[in-house]
Amino acid sequence: MENYFRQRFIDELNEEGDIEIRTKVWRRSEILEMAGDEIFNALLVDWISSERGNAADRVEEFLTENGCIDRFKELVHRLKQGAVLPFVGAGMSCASGFRTWGNFLKSLLADAKDRIPEIEDLLQQNRYEDAAQAVHDILGGKVFGQEIREKLGPHHWRIAGPVCLLPQIFKQEVITTNLDYVLPNVYREAALPFDNTFSGAALRDAPGRIANGKHCLLRLHGEAETDNGRVLTAAEYNMTYTAERTLSEVMNAVSATRSFLFLGCSLTQDRTVEALKQLNGKAAIGHAPHFAFLPQPEEEGRLARRGFLAESGIHPIYYPAGDHDLMVENLLIALMEGMT
Repeated sequence: MENYFRQRFIDELNEEGDIEIRTKVWRRSEILEMAGDEIFNALLVDWISSERGNAADRVEEFLTENGCIDRFKELVHRLKQGAVLPFVGAGMSCASGFRTWGNFLKSLLADAKDRIPEIEDLLQQNRYEDAAQAVHDILGGKVFGQEIREKLGPHHWRIAGPVCLLPQIFKQEVITTNLDYVLPNVYREAALPFDNTFSGAALRDAPGRIANGKHCLLRLHGEAETDNGRVLTAAEYNMTYTAERTLSEVMNAVSATRSFLFLGCSLTQDRTVEALKQLNGKAAIGHAPHFAFLPQPEEEGRLARRGFLAESGIHPIYYPAGDHDLMVENLLIALMEGMT
């Protein structure tokens, strides 16, 4: 976490402008570094403490205003009980230079731009696996796989944004729909590399195997470097999940009695939401609530949005729409601070 805030501290310093003395120009961070580690680190510690306090105050203010403060406190309580599992979507990788899922699929069609409108049409209908299948069929399997490796593979090293705070909060399983390597890099940078990774179809076996090493990365859609275990297209979904082993059952086995916290997920009418909806409908008794950090919708759409998510057992914690990264950073810091 210190590395994350160190860069934020340096960026904020430099935003105040360079220092010029006669013909020499220095960035403010360079001047401070010249003063020595003791002074630099003392000011950094003070700044981090102030930022954490300010973030927690901002969160309490906007959650009180939008009516989500008690929901957030329930999330904090469950986190303290070790009963929260982060579910990380594409929005958490955007600060590291990656695209949202729809834009990513369209980016694969650089050699067939005339076909992009039909993909956009499928995406507008929330038919994500059909859109992925269409891109696969347009390109062919080998080109499709290579495009994914080129755009999301482990040769992309940059990590940035609030995703860097996750190792401070979640030290056991992490589940993601992302094919990129941001999460492995973030946890490796924090000296908490994952003990194991389960991808796609292998998630069927994960619940029985993670007991011996709970610090695992669970990749719902597989990973970019290999086609093996990938679950993106309609055909891949149908091959992986059957009447005997559904996606909802896999997710239920992974979460057990814990709550998912959705981060960087749009949570529209997709396969994940539908799987949770099926579980919610089957539950004979009350089960663990799930939570999501989401931008606040327009006032006239709030009730419908809440009802749609509630069908899947998901309860939104809204932040002011606009600066996604800063708002999610504030919420994660408030989780660390343990608002009560």
